[in-house]
Amino acid sequence: MKTSFFKYLLLTAVIAIVAYGCVKKTTYPTTPTIEYKGFNAFYGDSADLQITFKDGDGDIGVGENDATPTFFYTYYYKDTATNNYIAYFRPLFNDTLRIGYNVKSPSDSYKGKPINGEMSIRLQASRHDTWVKHVKYVFYLLDASGNKSNVVTSPEITLD
Repeated sequence: MKTSFFKYLLLTAVIAIVAYGCVKKTTYPTTPTIEYKGFNAFYGDSADLQITFKDGDGDIGVGENDATPTFFYTYYYKDTATNNYIAYFRPLFNDTLRIGYNVKSPSDSYKGKPINGEMSIRLQASRHDTWVKHVKYVFYLLDASGNKSNVVTSPEITLD
């Protein structure tokens, strides 16, 4: 009776070890990868830009007391005369408007580990004027190591 119990226990342990050895650990590159997921406009001009992300070393975002921008976007509006998209230009700075947002780190327990997930970036101004009805956003993310993600362009978004 004892022998069959130990055989059963040994067989179970061997199966568990083999099964655990077959489980593939998730790995991602240490440079973040992002994708456009969605866009939710709110009354007025604010909106949420939703993205998904993957990062191999979990260093996306900054700490609670750090105000360093890590997410950057440029917005393009559709010129109704030419049907082309034009980057919003700031005459005061003689440059295209690029807005930086501070993305907070999910938690210190993710540092050094592969992570993936979704984030929602609250855009305080989704357009420069209410006559603008069609926009696109071009955006990227920087991680704490300074790695720049891929650059993503949203599909055309129609605003009310």
